[in-house]
Formats: sequence, structure tokens, C-alpha cells
Amino acid sequence: MEQLFYVGSYSKQGGYFPARTKDGLSLCSLNNNTGVLSKKRGFKDIVNATYLAKYGERILLVASDEYYDPGNVLSFAIQNDESLWPLSSQSTHGAATCHLSVSEVIDKVFVASYIDGKLSVHSIREGMLSPAEYVYQYHGYGPNKERQEKSHAHCAEISPNGKWLYVCDLGSDKIWLHDTKNLTGKFTDVTGIRVPLGYGPRHMVFGKYGSKIYVICELNAHVLTYEQNQETGMLTLMDDQTTLPEDFLGVPSASAIRMHPSNNALYISNRTHNSIAVFSINKSTGLLTFETRFDTNGKEPRDFNFDSTGKWLVCANQESDTLVSFEVDDKSGLPTKNIKSVLECGTPVCVHF
Repeated sequence: MEQLFYVGSYSKQGGYFPARTKDGLSLCSLNNNTGVLSKKRGFKDIVNATYLAKYGERILLVASDEYYDPGNVLSFAIQNDESLWPLSSQSTHGAATCHLSVSEVIDKVFVASYIDGKLSVHSIREGMLSPAEYVYQYHGYGPNKERQEKSHAHCAEISPNGKWLYVCDLGSDKIWLHDTKNLTGKFTDVTGIRVPLGYGPRHMVFGKYGSKIYVICELNAHVLTYEQNQETGMLTLMDDQTTLPEDFLGVPSASAIRMHPSNNALYISNRTHNSIAVFSINKSTGLLTFETRFDTNGKEPRDFNFDSTGKWLVCANQESDTLVSFEVDDKSGLPTKNIKSVLECGTPVCVHF
């Protein structure tokens, strides 16, 4: 039996990234029994698919990055033969569009653009995206003069109940909080939650035990555990841990954070260490305990994801142009570290099952 998944790649050269493929999106397969990976087809008409999400089972959403020019958010209907039928394309009004999330509770899509620190909000109906209903321009800076000279929105995550939207701003060391019932496009309806200075929050995931939210910070490769107030959406910092070994002498650059389907383990990738750190999650407190770290068998693991069974992890090594599958214990959520398959794939940056 095989599982299909999509991989986004840089396919058009930009100011800060190479492009070593013409396929901005690829459809790949994973053999559930062996972990062997294969490529089914490429989509050359999709440019720089930096992030992917699904609306329902048959609508694929794609964030498309045009670097300094405004990016786009695209929607496609997944056909029975797994081809993609274009449904809609809307401007994000932001440069270096890098992340999106969707809420089927409120039928909204939220898209972050890195370079100019913007968020665009779109409605979605039957797979069709509206033009941006609101565009937020964030403002701020941090102590790292090279990376934090201004706001850089790196992800927009909507809470499972559709009530709260959180935007990680790497440039200003803030997580911006929006109440989705009060979206106006004006900065007056935004609350800034400060993270420790110089950390550079990048991505986040919602925990399943208690009201925990986990945030990965790119600039120092730390993972922060927050307690969420269910009434106000505000966050209280509970824990702060590094994802790197003590003897690491390079420049930290954490990239992706994912929860294992068992909800028992949290995984975080480090691009400059070529590794994935694994933490177990206490079911009573939601707090993290470091368990292990493993090499990704490639350079710059930009993203990774788990298949639906929780038995396999597929890692996208951006600078070695490879996808690598690893075996995982589906009950504990911990890795066996066994490499099962390596597949060539140009500049992969996102994996979505």
C-alpha cells in the first residue's frame, strides 16, 4: 500500500535561495510497508511552493513565493488521477510568502509573508479563495541587526477552534495575537506577545495535552512551551529548551516543528546541524523532555512530516536535494533512526501528506 504526499520546492531563483528544479510542486509516494519513496509527477506551472495545506481532503492550498514581488495563495482541486485542477489564485500583497494555515471552522485562510512582515486573510468557499479581505502590516525589530531589522512574519497558525490566530514574527521577537471575530485589518486589534529577545520565533504547533503551544525559535534554535489562556488567547511562558547539543559551535537555524500523530513526541529540525531533535511530551503537564537527536542524512533539513500511520517520517533536505524516509515507533512517537529510502528532489522546502 502506498501513501501519496506533496513536496514544495524552490523552482525559480530568488535573492536568498537557489532553485535546482523546474518542478515547484511534486507528487510523491511512500510505501507503507518498506518506507521506499518514489516520485509520481511534477508540476512545472507552480512556482516556488513554499508551504502547503489541505482544505478538506480534495482541495490543495499552495503558498507561492515570488521573493521581492508579491506572492500568491493558490487553490487546486485534486482529481481522481491525482492531477490538479486550478481553482483560484489571489495575491498575498506580501513579499517572500512563506506560510499558510486554514480553518474549516470559520472557512478562512491565513498567509504570512516574510520580507515585509505581512499577513493576508482570505475566505474560502468550495475551494475558491477570495481576494485578501484584510492585510496586516506588522512593525517591530529585535537586537539581531542582520536578521531583525524589521518585522518578518514567518508563520500564521489558527487555533483548532478557529478563535485565535497567532503570527510568529521573527524580526520583532513577538507572537501577534488576533481574535478572529474582530479582524479589521487595522493594527489596533492586534496584541503583541513578547518572546525572549533575539530568539526569532519561526513556527508553532498546538499541543494536545492541556492548553500548550510549542514555538520554535530560528535564531537560537530554542523551543518554547506556552500555556494558552482559553478565554483571552494570551500566552504564558512555561519552559525554554535548546534543541542543539552543548558542543555545537555553528550558527543556530531551527526550521520546522511537528507533532507526531500519537501526540507523544515533538520533533524539531536544525538546518545548520543537519539534525532533528526529539522531545517526549508529558501527558499530565504538556511539558517537554529531550529524548534524542538524529542526523537527517542530508544538508539543511528545511521541513519534514509524518505519514498518517505515524510509522514514517519524510525529511526534505534542501541543500542536498533529497527526501529521506525514517522509521518511527507509531506508539511512542520516538524514532528508530533507521533510514529506509532516499529520493532525489530539487531544493525541497515543504512536505505535506
